[in-house]
Parts: sequence; C-alpha cells; structure tokens
Amino acid sequence: MNTFSPELQQWAAEVIEKITPIAEEINLAYYPLQSEAKMNPELLIIGLNPGSQGEYKEQKTNDKWEFKDGKMTTERLLKGNPFIDEKDEWKIFRGLNRISFIKQAVDTNNYCFMNYVYFGTSDFNKIKGHAKAVETCTALTKKFIEIIKPKHIIVLGLEGIESISKIEKTLLKGKSKRLLVQGGDLFGKQILGISHPSYAVSAAEYEAIDTNIKEFYEGKPLTSFPFKSNVTTIDVDKLNNLLAGALNFKLRDKDTQVYEAQVKGVGDDVLDFRIDLRKPPVYLSFRSLGSKELKNKEVYKNTFKEPFSLEVNAWFVEKFLNNYPQVQAIEKEMADDLLSLLKAINTN
Repeated sequence: MNTFSPELQQWAAEVIEKITPIAEEINLAYYPLQSEAKMNPELLIIGLNPGSQGEYKEQKTNDKWEFKDGKMTTERLLKGNPFIDEKDEWKIFRGLNRISFIKQAVDTNNYCFMNYVYFGTSDFNKIKGHAKAVETCTALTKKFIEIIKPKHIIVLGLEGIESISKIEKTLLKGKSKRLLVQGGDLFGKQILGISHPSYAVSAAEYEAIDTNIKEFYEGKPLTSFPFKSNVTTIDVDKLNNLLAGALNFKLRDKDTQVYEAQVKGVGDDVLDFRIDLRKPPVYLSFRSLGSKELKNKEVYKNTFKEPFSLEVNAWFVEKFLNNYPQVQAIEKEMADDLLSLLKAINTN
C-alpha cells in the first residue's frame, strides 16, 4: 500500500506522465530519486543525473523497477533507486561518507538524495541535446523541492550547481580546484555546491569541506585552509630506489612525461602502472595489461591509502598525487602505496 502523502503521489504521477514519452524517445532509463522521498529532511542531496548506463527498454522489463502496464508505478518512483541498498559500494557514497555533516544525515536516514535531471548516462552531453528532457526534469525537480521543504540543500559538482543556480561565491579552494561554493536561494534555502564526491580529493580537503559546511550553516566565520601547492612532478629515480626493484618505472616515450611499469598480479592478472606528469592533476594509476579484465579486484582495491578513485575511465585505480598528505617525501608516500599493493599480491 502506498504510504506517501497525496501531494507526493500527485507529483510522482506527473513525473511518470511527462517523462515516460521522453524516455521512450531517447531510450534512456530514468529515475528522479536515489533514496526514498521524505518530507522535511535535514538534508537534500542533489546530483546532476544518474551516472549509471541503461536503456529504457531494458528498464521496463527489469522486475526491480516494478513497471505496470508499461510504466513505472508511483510507489516505485517514490521509493527511489531499487539498488540503493548497495550504496556503500558506490564511489559517490564513499566520497560523501568522508564528509561527516553528510554522513550523519545519511546514517540517521534524515536525508533525501535526488537527481536534477532523471536520465541515466555517464555522459551528460547525451542529454544536453534534448532540451525538452532537461527542461521538463528541472521543472519537476523544483516542484519536488517545494513539496518536501528540506532544511539544507547540497548539490554535487560545480556543473550540477551551475545547472540549478548561479554560483555567487567560492567558499573553499583546494589544491587543484574549488571544493565548496555558494549558490543562490531556492525556495528560501541557500544552496551549497561541493566538489563531486566520485572524484577523490585529499583527506585534509574532505575535512575542510565538512568544517566549512558546518560553519556556514551555523552562521560562523569560515575557517581558512591554505593547502599546499599542486604536485606537478616527482623524482622517478628516487621512487624506483625506494621500490628496490619490486617495480621499475621507465619513461614510456622520450617526448613525454609518462612513466610505466608492469608486475604480475594474482593468478593470471598482470598489472599495468602509469605515472602521468603531463598536466595537472598528475596521477598514479594501474589497470590490467592489455584488454583483459582483472580477475582478482578484491585483492587490489583496498591496498592504496584513501582517497583514490576506483574504475574511472580506463583505470582500475587512479590516485591524484595531490591526494597524498605530503607529510614526508611524496616519493616515499607513493612507494608505501605500491609496496602495500605488492604485499597483498604476494600473500594471495
């Protein structure tokens, strides 16, 4: 039995009526809500759009989406993404959980997490070309916000907040990008935007975001956080010496600043490493050598110190060098990560 308020049920019915024909036309799966709809939550989190891929014709036949007579039901729509129980494995929630203000709202289930535009794709440009789709979603999103009346609103990513509200002020700058910005009012609520949590920033930067969010909402002066300058290069010879032959990075091409190394992983896996210093943010990464899929991802994925990103672009692990704390030589901190990984491989 549907336990949502009549106002929310009416909104959901309007979403289904207006979005279904668009989804049929562009063949993209859709859903407005990641978590269940909630009246008067402490925090509303807004993402630009679902990053998951999927065709609408496949969504219609997936039992988890509970379609009836060819359409999503209002109850399923208001209950949100049926895969939300897996959220702790999502990159976006691993980032959000590093901001205690957000984590507390999530842990106490005093939050709602929705999409500004409802169609799922990792490439937002696929949706930008459909002006009617974007316009329809944004109008319905603003109507939803007016209905639930959240206490606070935080938007994920600068592209996300720029779609909703003009950025009025940068509140916090990190090592390589803006971390916290202030947008305009939306139904009397001041919008904040944070660096997208799917892309790792350093532990110190996460702590700074959390501190400034709390200070902003409490009306206190914001603490200034002067971060160290960007890492733009390292001493690769020094790193190789610290690795003592366990890995040996060599210049991939004399005309570039890309270094590579390979090592045998668990079973038939072969790990292919890169240090890319061509342009900031410079990074260390690894993936499977060639086109093969890594078979033993669980062994490798928790060996680097947080924060890092999993399965981004072509890489299984990608870590910006800015994300090392730099309390000691960065080459030593990189070597610690790599030796931790090699130890995990050797014990499996």
